[in-house]
Amino acid sequence: MRALPVGFTGSGEGLRRHARRDLLINIVLGGLYTSVARRRAAEYLTRCTIIDDTPIVHVPVAHSRWPAILLAAAFVALRAASEFGSGPPLPLLIAGGVLLLPWLWATVVARTVGALRWRELQLAFDASWRDVYLASWPLLVLGGAWAIAQPQVAALASAPDSLDARWLPVAAAAGAVAFPLLARVAFNFQRLRFTGTRVGGAQVSWAAGFPAYLRLWLLTAAGVLATAVAPVLLLRRALLGSISLEDLPVTEAVLVYCVALILVWVLSAPARAWYEARHFILTWNGLRVADTAKVECALDARAFVRMRTADAWRTFATFGFHAPQAAVRAYRAKLASLTVWSA
Repeated sequence: MRALPVGFTGSGEGLRRHARRDLLINIVLGGLYTSVARRRAAEYLTRCTIIDDTPIVHVPVAHSRWPAILLAAAFVALRAASEFGSGPPLPLLIAGGVLLLPWLWATVVARTVGALRWRELQLAFDASWRDVYLASWPLLVLGGAWAIAQPQVAALASAPDSLDARWLPVAAAAGAVAFPLLARVAFNFQRLRFTGTRVGGAQVSWAAGFPAYLRLWLLTAAGVLATAVAPVLLLRRALLGSISLEDLPVTEAVLVYCVALILVWVLSAPARAWYEARHFILTWNGLRVADTAKVECALDARAFVRMRTADAWRTFATFGFHAPQAAVRAYRAKLASLTVWSA
């Protein structure tokens, strides 16, 4: 097998020019354009990726995205109507939502994968709907439990006097059950995204296992709690005398909440960068395309964390101006760590 060089021909300034229009649209729409802006940025990065001196190209996709857009808009409209008492019951909406999410995920993945071609190799996502919903079983379990418990939770929330320490073990148990299920559905979707993809008709195999994936989630959650959430709560306790915001006026409570979120984002940058690095290694190292190609990843997680942390803080200090350059630096570092071997 021979190694195929992987490179990147784009730049931070090129991404900034590409994303300037999307940023203006997103500001006008109040953030509703975020998913589209991220998709367009990802498309720019992909188009600037070359393997063996040949770029990855985007090709037209036959399937329209409008059915997914209309279904998602209808769900949001029904959810908004239920808040005003004129929509369907919330448990019914929860059940519909968990059934809709796998369909939306598979539709988006099929469009994203089907738009990629390298040389004469066309990518296609051909997982069956049975496979998609079997992979979604943790989401369906969580959604069913949520739909059943929602009326009791709503009644409890409407009676604050009943919220005492006896409910803390119940909440902790629910979180302990939900967390690995969420990790499992994320892992199942990631695995299906690869194993359901065909590269020129050849099947893709993925070597990652769920124990390593769950361990990555647990360590990242512990890191964010220890380095960001706990310090912010302690700071709130020291400055305000209480972790709770119940005694503050609404305006001050909102301001404190926003500042706390910003601090958590800034302080959690190293933990999030570590997750990004380890997740990338877990995703790509050992990936195979039948017997014709395999991928090896040698990303230096420590160097990546240092770079991403500095870029995150620089992005915050420049009010987002450094974000395109940071995205390109991270993408280039990831590509440089990959070695594609071809028969």
